[in-house]
Amino acid sequence: MAELSAHLAAALVVLTAALMLAAPLGYRLRWWSAITALTKVVALGLVAGALAAVLAAVSLIAGGRQVGPGTTLMLVAIIVVGGFAVALPLRVKRRAAETPFNDVSTDTASAPTFDAVLPQRRTELPGAGGAYDRGKLAALQQKTYPDLGPLHLDALRGDAFARALAAAKAMGWTIVAEDIGRGRIEATDRTRWFGFVDDIVVRLVAEGAGTRVDVRSASRVGISDLGKNAERIRGYFAKLAGS
Repeated sequence: MAELSAHLAAALVVLTAALMLAAPLGYRLRWWSAITALTKVVALGLVAGALAAVLAAVSLIAGGRQVGPGTTLMLVAIIVVGGFAVALPLRVKRRAAETPFNDVSTDTASAPTFDAVLPQRRTELPGAGGAYDRGKLAALQQKTYPDLGPLHLDALRGDAFARALAAAKAMGWTIVAEDIGRGRIEATDRTRWFGFVDDIVVRLVAEGAGTRVDVRSASRVGISDLGKNAERIRGYFAKLAGS
């Protein structure tokens, strides 16, 4: 019984790893949608991981002293991997509940609008516009990121624009449009694991002898961004301020 449980646990943990790798790979290769990747492939991985951990624990308990040190180490590793497969999606779910939106702007009163990226956004999000939904998002953002606001640079707009563009490129963003006359930069960025595309617009406005910089970052996929857009804006501002 213990030996059979150990073999089943090993098979299930291999399946778990395969599903967790297949979810983002399949999305990137367009084998399935983001919803399928997250709610079906990852969910199956969670179930397989949980079963693997349970069977490994049963094998350890039922086998007792008959389980050799090598098998014991394997079963403990399966429990750890299976537990991780269960804990990660639950952590993501908790984080999503804490950040129930995916469009973040440093100016919630008059947020920058998307222009050059709009055709692609509308293809992936039918009916999507470039406007920031202030009535829905401003209060949520203020509660979640009360510290997030514009960056003020002690540089004329032309110089500030060059620095802003260089910082955007240094972030690894794909520049879609740059307009020094309007003080606008539009770009896209991909999340590390799944490769979800997020859209970014940087707006520079002359402010006396300096320049005010606002950034808006919005995801194309999902309801929650898990804090990624705010993290991206903070990282960009840190790089721009230090340039």
